[in-house]
Amino acid sequence: MNHFSCYVDVERFLGEPVKELAQFLCCFKRGKRFETIVAVANLLKNVNHLKDFYEFKTSRKTLLERLPLDTEEKKILWKLLVKFFLKQAENSAGKEIPQDDVIAIRKGRLFEEIVYLLGPAKKWKVDLVSMHCQPMINGKKVEIHCDKKSLTGKNIDVVFWGKDYVEGYECKSNLAFFFELGKRNDERSRKIRDKVRYLNLLAKTLKQHFKEVEITLASFTPQKNFTKYIPDVKRWISKCEKEENIHFKIKTIEDILKEIE
Repeated sequence: MNHFSCYVDVERFLGEPVKELAQFLCCFKRGKRFETIVAVANLLKNVNHLKDFYEFKTSRKTLLERLPLDTEEKKILWKLLVKFFLKQAENSAGKEIPQDDVIAIRKGRLFEEIVYLLGPAKKWKVDLVSMHCQPMINGKKVEIHCDKKSLTGKNIDVVFWGKDYVEGYECKSNLAFFFELGKRNDERSRKIRDKVRYLNLLAKTLKQHFKEVEITLASFTPQKNFTKYIPDVKRWISKCEKEENIHFKIKTIEDILKEIE
């Protein structure tokens, strides 16, 4: 039998504002958790810069009033959101990171941490979990090649696994924005297309070694219709092989929450 494991090169920085907000959002039960996380996801969709948050502050009651939280819970949530958007951070050299960059980093990390805390869809099949995982089979990194180009060394944000079972998530704050960027003609767009190819080939490879495999490209933005991007995805992955079969899933935070409820 084949054995799955993860190689983690460098842990990504999360920081207290991300961990505290994620833990608070995930502590609720069922419907309450669903509505609160989706509301915060919708907020984050529209707050990309510091100025956006200051504009939002004037109408914060609109968000809070809709939530199924008591008064104290709403106060805690608001304090955590303020900390999430406004608390400054420094890089490894001790230099302050521009706050717009901090917001962008935290938005991506928050979704990863939420998925990690919520856990797998099939909890009874999972023994281990890893963040920022470079997949390995029997102690060796999974080799992924597209045409003559090596894509080995890329990672998946969150992976759960057990005996003959692998469930992995690549988390994006806004998948529609991710796909739109992938359609451009620059270095960042090339990396996005390569990531999509990697996920597809990884899913196909793992399915050859394990009984149950589900690799998901997930969006924190609760937008359901990604149909218009499927032709682009198929065109990108067809560069690696003649076929256009998509071997990974595309889901939103709403889909993930419904699966675990």
